Amino acid sequence: MPATETDRPPVPRRGLMARLRGSTLYRSVVRTPGSDSPSGRALHAFGNVFLHIYPVRIPRGLLRFRSTWRLGFISSVLFALLFITGLYLMFFYTPAVSMAYGDMQQLRAQVGFGQLIRNVHRWGAHLMVLAVVLHLVRVFVHGGYKAPRQFNWVIGVGLLVVTLAYSFTGYLLPWDQLAYWAVTVGSGLVKYAPGVGNVLRDFLLGGETIGQAALLRFYVIHVAVLTVAFALLMAVHLWRIRKDGLVVGDTGVAHDVTARVDDRIALPAAEQADGVARLDDSRRVLGVVHVDEVPGRSRDPDDEVFSWPALIIRHQVIALAVCALVLALGIAFEAPLRDIANPNLTPEPSKAPWYFVGLQELLAHFDPLVAGVLAPGALVAALVALPYVDRNPSRRPADRKVALVLFWAVFLGLVVLTIIGAFFRGPGWAFVLPWEHLYFEP
Repeated sequence: MPATETDRPPVPRRGLMARLRGSTLYRSVVRTPGSDSPSGRALHAFGNVFLHIYPVRIPRGLLRFRSTWRLGFISSVLFALLFITGLYLMFFYTPAVSMAYGDMQQLRAQVGFGQLIRNVHRWGAHLMVLAVVLHLVRVFVHGGYKAPRQFNWVIGVGLLVVTLAYSFTGYLLPWDQLAYWAVTVGSGLVKYAPGVGNVLRDFLLGGETIGQAALLRFYVIHVAVLTVAFALLMAVHLWRIRKDGLVVGDTGVAHDVTARVDDRIALPAAEQADGVARLDDSRRVLGVVHVDEVPGRSRDPDDEVFSWPALIIRHQVIALAVCALVLALGIAFEAPLRDIANPNLTPEPSKAPWYFVGLQELLAHFDPLVAGVLAPGALVAALVALPYVDRNPSRRPADRKVALVLFWAVFLGLVVLTIIGAFFRGPGWAFVLPWEHLYFEP
């Protein structure tokens, strides 16, 4: 049935962009016409797959940069940037010991923008580790791990582990001295895992030493396994943010949704005829979700704004700023490429990647089992268990002094160990002042 005049979207009559938006091609892609009315903006968000990952309305406080520092979004932008630059680099790289280093040299000299893309990929990886760690710190300080966001915190810890694994496996691929010995130090910690250390190390390296099997396994894990794992975890993370609600500010009491779900399940049998819980329909949304389970239901609508364009425009600006920063780093600082990997020539000092050099410093003071396995394992286990152990419902810092003191003590301890290991250690792991000689390469 042909559409009537009133069914057709208004066709702009003047201006290039207006004519483009009125074209058949544009209308076939963007099915919801733009509108400045509240209902038009809501339809625009519902009808666009990219805008659909955002809630239609958000608390006005979320627009403040300090509310989240945009660290989660910055991590997503860096992941997208690494994915794109990584795809480009894959065209010119062969995961073979006999060819990997030559490919790096060819990338520098013969491939268009090859060195620049490699620089961007490397600095973007470093920044992503930093952004994910800072994002986790911010969420903890604001109490964002409390109910109903416990599981999403666990997903976030998983994303941190995958990010570290991402950077570590990518470290070996250039197959130069820096990569070879950094991975040698890092993978050497695995064998201290009680019971499964040697098996795990053999599985990771494909043998006793780092060679062809290790390079191929690191490559497959880096480009395929971890990419799929990160994408899945990110999808679940974003989905849970939508379902669990957003954390704005550092005040308030956590909202335990799961407790009410349990209460609903425990309704008297008389209210569950035909096996379906009979709740007051007036308290349901779309007849499915109980209104008390909708995060932010109690928010003041007058204190909310539409995601489009208020938040999305800000995100676009931040995405451009992040890309500009990484590009500037790539132009200013070239990714290092030392001599080809030589198992018979150990450089002094031989350091792990900077995000693991704190553990290497810890190894200088404690037994390898304690420093290399038990300490990091206990830290990850504590982070995973944190939202289920900390039963204090308050998110106010004044009510969480013990948790914050413990967290900052551990975090600052890791920072100090990393700084000492990265900047104050020289040949033989001796203490060397960085202004006398700096033994550090990112």
